[in-house]
Amino acid sequence: MGKKKTTSKSQSSFMDEESSLSLIENQEFVAMRAAQKFWPAPTTTEAQLRELVSDGLIQGQAFAEWRVPGEHRVPVLVPGEIVLFVSFIRAGLCLPASAFLHQFLDYFGICLNHLAPNAVLHLSVFVHLCEAFLGIPPSLSLFRYFFRLKPQPRREETSVLGGCGIQFRQGLKSKFFDYDLVDSVKDWRADWFYAANLIPSLVVHSGSGPVVNDRWDKKLESPAEIQVIQPLLDRISMLKQ
Repeated sequence: MGKKKTTSKSQSSFMDEESSLSLIENQEFVAMRAAQKFWPAPTTTEAQLRELVSDGLIQGQAFAEWRVPGEHRVPVLVPGEIVLFVSFIRAGLCLPASAFLHQFLDYFGICLNHLAPNAVLHLSVFVHLCEAFLGIPPSLSLFRYFFRLKPQPRREETSVLGGCGIQFRQGLKSKFFDYDLVDSVKDWRADWFYAANLIPSLVVHSGSGPVVNDRWDKKLESPAEIQVIQPLLDRISMLKQ
């Protein structure tokens, strides 16, 4: 005779809550409770945001229209707002979003909240390289030559917040400029706040994890693509000497 299958009290409570939510007709309430699984309670303070202004990383409240979440447990936006993260701003994100950021997000099929702080830092360094050292607008082809996207924590179940990482392709890190990533940005998911979604505006945020597609790891393969970026690769090699 087999053993009787038991269910823990916590599992039972979770199942009961799921069943109860399925019976509620107020879809906004259901969506809010579901979002609490992914969005941690915010810890952002107005002092943190004023420090970003003081450091020259975001514009003043009158223009950027930033505000702390207050008692909001999950994002509740008013029209024209977007959710940002303090650690993203410190990693180099600024609004209005650049044409390259729009192109990057659209090409790979992701939203801003799918990135993590180090992914934003990778993008910031790459943009600075293109604009300040190569004298060109950021090139998606050049980015794809050096980098690939990596699902977090795994392909089958990506995170709503930070489900898309960026990493160097094998063997190419040494051909790029050296820079340090942050080993760990503790509790970065809780440092979110609201700001004006300045034109050209970004997609507000996604309530589900990013869906991995072939573009995440697709290399430049055609001779024509390589030929276009070869002068840039030569320039980078020369600058590294």
